[in-house]
Amino acid sequence: MCYYIGIEDLAANALIEILKTKENELTEQYYVTLAELEAYGSQVIQYLNERGEKAVLILSRENTSLMFRNYSDFFEEVETDKGIAIALKEGKTVSDLVKKFRTYLALDLMMAFMNTETVRVLHKANG
Repeated sequence: MCYYIGIEDLAANALIEILKTKENELTEQYYVTLAELEAYGSQVIQYLNERGEKAVLILSRENTSLMFRNYSDFFEEVETDKGIAIALKEGKTVSDLVKKFRTYLALDLMMAFMNTETVRVLHKANG
């Protein structure tokens, strides 16, 4: 099997992992930069490859634009001191992300998104 991982799934799962540890601090806007997403995605691919699964990241500009249009109720583009980033819209929670983006994920893919080594890339960047 080959998994095709779109930027919307990558961004949602990155934000879930960042926000899981910050549930009580939701007064500020959390985001993940495109560079951080790329690093996280590479770790996800590596995790899957090590387990004999094939996977491809779909991170084109076109797909990013489609994500902002199709999931405008979840994500917005923000400019940060680190560059362009994807932020969770105000009012959305980890629970909302889980319901929308993890409910129908294959177990192998969900485990790759949640793996401690994979997530470490995000926590380095987001404290």
